[in-house]
Amino acid sequence: MKVSSILMFFITLCSIQQMKAQRYNIKQLDRDKIISVVDTVVKWQIEAYPRMNEQRFWKSVGDLSWENGVFLAALAEWSEYIQDDTLISWYEEIADRNKWQTCPNRYSIYFADDLIVSLMYRTLYEKRKNKKIIEPTLARLEYIVNNPSQGSLYMGEKGYKERWSWCDALYMAPPVFAAFASYSVNPNLIDFMNNEFWASYDHLFDQEEKLFYRDSNQFEKREKNGEKVFWGRGNAWVVAGLAQIIQELPDHYSPKAAYVNLFKTMMQRITPLQDEEGFWHASLLDPDSYPVPETSSTAFFSYCLWWGINNGILDKDEYISHAIKGWNAIVNAVQPDGMLGWVQPVGADPQQVTSNMTEVYGAGAMMKTAKQILLYLEKNN
Repeated sequence: MKVSSILMFFITLCSIQQMKAQRYNIKQLDRDKIISVVDTVVKWQIEAYPRMNEQRFWKSVGDLSWENGVFLAALAEWSEYIQDDTLISWYEEIADRNKWQTCPNRYSIYFADDLIVSLMYRTLYEKRKNKKIIEPTLARLEYIVNNPSQGSLYMGEKGYKERWSWCDALYMAPPVFAAFASYSVNPNLIDFMNNEFWASYDHLFDQEEKLFYRDSNQFEKREKNGEKVFWGRGNAWVVAGLAQIIQELPDHYSPKAAYVNLFKTMMQRITPLQDEEGFWHASLLDPDSYPVPETSSTAFFSYCLWWGINNGILDKDEYISHAIKGWNAIVNAVQPDGMLGWVQPVGADPQQVTSNMTEVYGAGAMMKTAKQILLYLEKNN
């Protein structure tokens, strides 16, 4: 082992031990404390927002790029829920200055990641009821549905970026189709979403492990311990996307039950993979090779636990301890300055993570988790 690798190992080990020493012992969830810690993280993230590209290998293309879109959609939902006027004004200004457009696509009009920012516009539209806010998204969705791509689901083959050929896409696009279907006169939006989702499922879901490959490049790869490669955040994208799809689909839509069953199946598989500190790791089946925490997967999985409990999909007695441990882990990853640490940067597979790594979607996932905890507290006094 090189000297630099040894040094990095010990720095990481010390960081983990320090985090354990500072571990919160939350015996009783408290609304004010939850809002306070999220506020600290969000304020840090907003202040750092203009400078995030300095630390990115894959540069954002602006407000509407997917990583910012994940954050902005979550921020809009969170700020309206807690009625924070400062945060509301901040996200509204971003939405208005971009004239409610989707991301100027880098690949094609079909590219799934360009759509996630539209969930910010959905929140804004529900408040203002100005149809101009949702018209750009509707125009794009209706074009996609009326002109479906015949691209391949295999990475690198013709048209693969026009289909949901990577599991992240199942967070970025299907929830938008489901959310906007009620605004459209096109009756095919939900059925298109349903057909494309299950095509991706058939392509990427491993029936033996009950987990999603990130994409076809991972089919034959193995971790150092011989296990298949299942990316933590990749699977977190899927189950978090499922939660959002389920809450948007009408109860009379018969395929809805299949989404609920898949959500339950995946959460039953994923929950036991949580470590003693409450974290999940970059690689779900080889935590020894990726021993450090990974906060973005942890936050999205925790969001799904709380959401599933709140909606009666996950049994409270079975899952509540995991949900609380997940929240503790997220809080413990908050650095003294308010930065949410241990977040794997933009990528497509498991990578090593350090405490000083962060990304906007980590804070986004934390907000989504916190909202579900507050809803739980409201329901359970």
